[in-house]
Parts: sequence; C-alpha cells; structure tokens
Amino acid sequence: MNHRTITLPADLVERLELLASQRGRSLDELFAELLSNYLPTSGGNWALNVAAGMETADIDWIDDPDASAHSRELFKRHLDEKWKHTQNTGGSDA
Repeated sequence: MNHRTITLPADLVERLELLASQRGRSLDELFAELLSNYLPTSGGNWALNVAAGMETADIDWIDDPDASAHSRELFKRHLDEKWKHTQNTGGSDA
C-alpha cells in the first residue's frame, strides 16, 4: 500500500484525533468511515447516494415551493446587514 501525506491545520487534526478517540477508532478508520458516508464505494450514481444520505439525515426540511426565492432574499438581507455593520464600525474593521 502506498502512503501519502496531507497537511492540515493543527486544530483540525486535534479535533479529528479527539473524534477518533471518542469512537474508539484510529484516524485511518475514522477517515474511511467519514468518506464512506459521502462517496460511493462501488460505482453507482453519486446523486442517488447523496439523496439517500439526505433522506436519512436529521434535517428540518422547508416545505415551501418558493424556498429558493425566499432564501435568496434572506441571503441578500444578510449581506446588506453585514455591509452596514462594516460601514458603522469605523475602527479597525473599516
């Protein structure tokens, strides 16, 4: 088996090590587990795998036919508020 090195920020590595320890697994086993939840391991349609994962996930779905239009409005409002905040700080954030 070939080995490769991935460099990650130390705080992320510590969080991954803690998670692996809590689950009683090695980092290799933890990564394999995490990736198996999101990537198809043997062919198949990735979109169906993602949809199946979303169906089993604990997500509060929005039952709104205009959700995408409303989310756009909410996002624009969020950006406007963020911009106003940066304009009003006047100090080191300006």
